[in-house]
Amino acid sequence: MEKKGGLKKSIIIIAASIAAVIAAVYFWGVWFYSTHFFFGTEIGSFNCSNMTVDEAKEQIKNDIENYGFTFYEKDDKTEVVTGKEIGLTAEIPDNLQELLQEQKPFLWLTSFKSRSLPLKTEAVFNRHTLYNRITQLDFAKKSNETVGDYTEKIYFENGQFRARDNGTSDVISINDVYSRAKAKIKDLYLGMSLEKEGCYKGINDDDTVKGVLNLANKFVASKITYNLGDETIILDSATIKDWVNIGENSSVKLNTDKIREYVDGLAKKYNTVGAERSFKTSGGSNITVGGGDYGWKINASKESDELCGLIWEGQQTEREPVYAQKALKSGKNDIGSTYVEISIASQHLWFYKDGTLVTETDIVTGDTTKRRSTPSGVYRLKYKDKNVVLKGEDYETPVTFWMPFNGGIGLHDATWRGRFGGSIYRGNGSHGCVNLPYSAAEKIFKSLSPGEPVVVY
Repeated sequence: MEKKGGLKKSIIIIAASIAAVIAAVYFWGVWFYSTHFFFGTEIGSFNCSNMTVDEAKEQIKNDIENYGFTFYEKDDKTEVVTGKEIGLTAEIPDNLQELLQEQKPFLWLTSFKSRSLPLKTEAVFNRHTLYNRITQLDFAKKSNETVGDYTEKIYFENGQFRARDNGTSDVISINDVYSRAKAKIKDLYLGMSLEKEGCYKGINDDDTVKGVLNLANKFVASKITYNLGDETIILDSATIKDWVNIGENSSVKLNTDKIREYVDGLAKKYNTVGAERSFKTSGGSNITVGGGDYGWKINASKESDELCGLIWEGQQTEREPVYAQKALKSGKNDIGSTYVEISIASQHLWFYKDGTLVTETDIVTGDTTKRRSTPSGVYRLKYKDKNVVLKGEDYETPVTFWMPFNGGIGLHDATWRGRFGGSIYRGNGSHGCVNLPYSAAEKIFKSLSPGEPVVVY
């Protein structure tokens, strides 16, 4: 009986000792966790397990100074952007003591699991630098290479540029990566999974490919209707598609050389300056007159710039080209119904205003025996002036009405002449000008305007 009593007593002592130890451990834990954060505590993304407030502050300060944000890629590769690279700074949160006081130390035995507490501070960093840094990471470069290779395979069909999705999963939306990373870094998270964040895209969902297609299709949506005389020329996607250059780096540009080539083609076809024209003379015969500076002339340089701008904006519009010079009438035969007609063979001039004969007269043109012939062609009246002294190497002649149309050659009164017409121009002709009786010169001067044609044949 004594042995049984001793055993029972020993068991009681051992149990009491164990209970005492457990109680001691428990109350030690209560005491410890009244000044320390529970095991597994994370404040924000910072591990503050079993730390005092001061230790947690020091740990967070050190972690901020050595901050790095990790990008987890789908092939288990990781890349890091450091806080120093993006100029990251953050204040140490001042709510750590409050977070500690919210703990219930007597429940410390049930706290052996991770728990996350709010971090009441925001990081400040250079967002532009972050974006640029992301574009330099391997996953961004790989994505750009994939998109770059892909954009070379963009094709044109049924009036639009299109893209075939090759099912790639290497394409990253850089904008999505940036926006998600920016939000997480602001709250001092330590990383993110690109796959879980949905940053991998199909090729047609990629911002770069979308941008390429949108811009290229804006170009070919343009429709420019040119009104050129009696003709209408429609410029649309059938031609514009060949002017769209999609580069290896996914750039979209307009080929300005091809645009200029197109405008030069319009100018070659529709410019009439110097062109041969069919002309019905006052005598009733139909002749061909070529040369001179009268007519339509497209300003190819300015029109190319204008056309490029319209296509860049995706415009659909009607227009006439930018002209360096215009004629009175559209079309190939653009002389119209107001003009001066000069027949060198007949030594005669007719002046029509809106189809009505204002005056006609005999004239004297350039002296053919002295190589001073008045050149034939269709010219523009350059300007009008009164009381001018015409000067040359061997003459200085005052005139009342001066109307130049070809350099120093023009229409003017010649009061020193007693007669006009006939064969006077052979041996006693002018230096190239068209000499007129005073009254005829006066009538023409009053009614003929600069820019109107002078037809010489």
